[in-house]
Amino acid sequence: MIFFCFTVRDADGRFVVTLPKKEYIIEQLGDSKAIALKRFHGLERRLEANDTLKRLYGELIQEYLSMGHMREIDQEYCDARSYYMPHHAVLKPDSTTTKLRVVFDGSCRSSSGLSLNDGLMVGPVVQEDLLSIILRFRFWRFVLVADIAKMYRMVRVADADQSLQRILWRNSPNVSVRIFQLTTVTYGTASAPYLATKCLQRLASDGATSHKAAAKVIEKDFYVDDLLTGTDSLGEGTVLTSELIDLTSSAGFELRKWSSNSFELLSSIPPHLRDDRTILELDSSRSTVKTLGLIWEPSNDCFRFAVPHWSTETAITKRIALADTARIFDPLGLIGPVIVQAKIFLQELWKLKSNWDDPLPKEHQNFWVEYRLNLSALDTLSVPRWTGFRSTLASTEIHGYCDASEVAYGACLYIRCKSVDGSVTVRLITSKSRVAPLEDLTRKKKKQSIPRLELSSALLLSHLYEKLCSSFEPPGKVYFWTDSMIVKCWLSSLPSRWQAFVAHRVSEIQHITKKGVWNHIAGADNPADIISRGMTPTQLQYQPLWVLCGYVERILHG
Repeated sequence: MIFFCFTVRDADGRFVVTLPKKEYIIEQLGDSKAIALKRFHGLERRLEANDTLKRLYGELIQEYLSMGHMREIDQEYCDARSYYMPHHAVLKPDSTTTKLRVVFDGSCRSSSGLSLNDGLMVGPVVQEDLLSIILRFRFWRFVLVADIAKMYRMVRVADADQSLQRILWRNSPNVSVRIFQLTTVTYGTASAPYLATKCLQRLASDGATSHKAAAKVIEKDFYVDDLLTGTDSLGEGTVLTSELIDLTSSAGFELRKWSSNSFELLSSIPPHLRDDRTILELDSSRSTVKTLGLIWEPSNDCFRFAVPHWSTETAITKRIALADTARIFDPLGLIGPVIVQAKIFLQELWKLKSNWDDPLPKEHQNFWVEYRLNLSALDTLSVPRWTGFRSTLASTEIHGYCDASEVAYGACLYIRCKSVDGSVTVRLITSKSRVAPLEDLTRKKKKQSIPRLELSSALLLSHLYEKLCSSFEPPGKVYFWTDSMIVKCWLSSLPSRWQAFVAHRVSEIQHITKKGVWNHIAGADNPADIISRGMTPTQLQYQPLWVLCGYVERILHG
C-alpha cells in the first residue's frame, strides 16, 4: 500500500505533499460544516470571556494568513470534497516561543458518522525511537540541541487536497462567519506526523551528496521536530551546524533555539537562532533546557529532574496514583530505582481490585503521600550527560548487571572508559525494570520462582544491550554479570537441556550476548539489586553503587 506521494518541490524548494487518503471513506464524508459552526460558537464564547486569549488567538490566525498557511475562499464556492475542522486553543505559558497553539480536530465526525481522520492513512514511523536518539546523545563530547520552527506548517498540501482542511473564523461576533482553507500540513490530522517527518527523510536523501554530515544527522537524530546530535571535536561541530542550517533552510525549515554545552559552537550560530536562556544564563544553575521532556543543564552538561505537579485531590485513588506515576519522565532509567517503587505500589493496588475512583485504604494513601514527599529530593539529583566515551581512549568496556527480587526485576548498563593517562570514568548508561508477574490461578499462572525471575532479568539485560548496539556501537569488551549461579549454569549450557520456559530464554540471551562474557558477582556488589527492590531519591543520592554521585571501582575490577 502506498502511504505517501511527493509532488515536485515548489520554486522555493519547499515540499508539497498529497494527503494519504482512503478514497472510499473520503467519498462518504457527510456534512461537517454544521458541527464545526456549533463548535466555533463555543470557541467564540470562550474567547469573549478572556481578552488575552482572544488577542493571542486573533494574532495567530492573522499569522496563518500573512504567512500563506491559510487562505479565504469564496462563500459561494461549493465543493463536494470538503471537510470543516473545529479548532480550539492550547496555552503553553512555559514555552519560550509559542505561548498559544491552535489545535484542529480532524477526528470530529460529520453527519455520516465519519471524520477526516477516518479517511486518512496514518503512515509508518520513519524516524528512530526516542530512547535510541537519547542514548546516542550521551556519547558525543560536544552536543547540539535545536528544533524546527513550525515544522508542519512548512510543508504545503497539494491544492487538490486543501478543501479537506477548511475552518470557520471571524474577528468579531458582529460580522459574518468566513470560510478559510489551510494550505499546509495541519496538526490534528492523522497523517500529519508522517508527512512532516517523511519530508525530513526526503531532505536527508536529497542532501546526501552536497551536505553529507548534515544529511546523516537529519536522517537519524531527529525526533519529530527536535534535534539532538553532537560531534567529537569543535571543528566538526562548526561544520555540522553550518551544513544543518543550510540544508534545512533550502526546504523552508528554520532550525532555531540552538543550545550546546560548548560556547564556541554556539558562537558560530547566528544570534537570532540561539536559545536566549542558554546564552544569558550559561553559568547559572537555573539555566536549563527541556530536551524531549528531559531537563538538561548545558552549563555543567548534566541531566536534572523536576518534581511533578501533583493532583490537588485530598483522597488518593488508583487513577490518581497512576497519573502521578506517568508524570515522572525518565526514558533512560537514570532514576529507575525510584520509579520501580511506584510500579510495585501500583501492582499492589491492582491486587485490591478496587474501582479506579474509590479512595484507597488509609495505609496505601499514607504510603503514596510519603512517596510524593520523597520525590522532592529529585531537585538535588544530577546525572552527567556525557558518558566519557571518545575515540582516543586506551580502552572501553561495557558492563551489564541484572537481578531480581520477589516483587520486581531489573537490569542496568554501565560504560567504563580508561584514558591513556590511566584515569578511569564509569557512567550509568541506562536501566530498565519490570514488576514480577502476579499469580493467577484462574489462568493457571503460578507465582514465578526467584531463579526464573533472575533469568527474566538476564533477558531484560540482553534486550537493553541490544538496544544500545542498535543506536550506538561502542568498541571494546562486553561483560554481563548476575548474582545467580543457577542462571549462570543455564547460560553456560545448551538450551535443549532445559524445559521450554528456560530453553527459550536461554537461547535468546545466548544469541544476543554472544559478543560478551557472562560472569558471577556477589549480591552485595550488584547495582541491579537496587533497581529490583527500589529506593527513595534521597537514598539513591548517597548510594555509591548507582552512578549518580560516584561509583565503587572495585565492583568492576576488585
